[in-house]
Amino acid sequence: MSVARPKDLTVGLLGLEVPTNSPTIEWNDGHKTILPALYDSNNVNVCHTVDIPIIKYLAQCPESTPHSKHVLHISNTDFPTSDALDPISDALSQNKPVVIRGIGNHHVGQELTADFLDQYYAISPHRAVWVHDVKARAVDHMNPTKPAILKDFFKAMKDPETIQCVLDFPLAQASLPDALKNLDHGLTYGWNGTTYDVPITSKVHPENFSVKGWALLHHAGFLTYPHHDAEGALTWAKMEVGVKFWVVFRPKDRHDDRQHLRDMAMNLANMTENGPWIRQNCDAEVVTLYPGDIIIMPPAQVHAVYTPVASLATGGHFYHYGCMHLTEISRYLDVSSGDCLTNQILHNALETLRRMMIAMPRLSPRIRLFKRSILALCIMVKNGKQYRAKGGPQSAVADTETATPSLDIAIAIASHLGVTKRKPAHTLLYNGDQLDRGKLIEREKLDKAIEKFTAL
Repeated sequence: MSVARPKDLTVGLLGLEVPTNSPTIEWNDGHKTILPALYDSNNVNVCHTVDIPIIKYLAQCPESTPHSKHVLHISNTDFPTSDALDPISDALSQNKPVVIRGIGNHHVGQELTADFLDQYYAISPHRAVWVHDVKARAVDHMNPTKPAILKDFFKAMKDPETIQCVLDFPLAQASLPDALKNLDHGLTYGWNGTTYDVPITSKVHPENFSVKGWALLHHAGFLTYPHHDAEGALTWAKMEVGVKFWVVFRPKDRHDDRQHLRDMAMNLANMTENGPWIRQNCDAEVVTLYPGDIIIMPPAQVHAVYTPVASLATGGHFYHYGCMHLTEISRYLDVSSGDCLTNQILHNALETLRRMMIAMPRLSPRIRLFKRSILALCIMVKNGKQYRAKGGPQSAVADTETATPSLDIAIAIASHLGVTKRKPAHTLLYNGDQLDRGKLIEREKLDKAIEKFTAL
């Protein structure tokens, strides 16, 4: 049975957390929210030019329902632990976000305060963070952040003249719910399963592990502009307190055109200037997240988020063998336009991807592998330096003890999948539907082709 949720999300905000004269808007699904209002010395709302037009666009997008063909919806009542991973993996590998309703413990109705974070999440009120400030963003969108102490962020939450957020600050103890933890193939196979064959001897960047858990804090009325998440990772987010309107975009057609996919991401990143193009070329759905709800997004998923009330979410990033073709597209975007398309900077995926390749000769036969996805992994391992994100350091693509063995396995797998001098891997990958995972690989034949790498 679905829980009745309040549709009016303006109650208790006006004059307390937002200005009394804040405008409001009704969303396609009937929700009513405030629109952000921050007034300058001339009494002009600085959110009027960019933030409000984008929110109005998002509010017109259709609600994502369990009948959606493009988003998989799962109820917690239909969430048996033993059967959870297969349908979720299948959807993600086909470029479908996954929404799981009402899973796990959450604190319904509890006020979001610094003491609450300290008690339930061990986040100290004295913690130093980088705060994204909407008024600063309106003046200079390239420099929206400033340092602050967390308890001061919460004091500002009750200031109607301030709208702020804290993005993905580390929360290493946060993790996917127990039934979903094995979705993280980068850790469960890439790192856990390769240290016998290739012991860790080089310095490993902590990003390979620290991105698995983080938290998001938002004041009421914060808009996160359309973007994709960096380095080709999948993203999961769980609402803990508050509400979010999570809007996922997809191309209407031309899935075989990599340049078109790049243009879509670029145009969405500058949404107010490209409204006609976006309407013509993009579809979108609004996923409304309440406490206990989880969304999992495949790599390269362009999304925008509006937070109408003060909110806390936890989340993280991970990698999955079924989504490597989407990881490749995402990292291609990072190379060409990474400084424009993401709200975070990550630069150290290569080591995890190499270990995922090294893990393949001993990979569980339960893991389904698909031709285009595994070809994409081969390409990213073989041409690792070509996928260095724009602005990323050379150290992010340095050769370590994993470089040679991962390359040898990648060459053997690519050859088994039909790669030749006349038909290189990129020719096979760059032709056809770029969002298609490809045909299912016969594991017995693949395992035979790379059997030599299993010698003890």
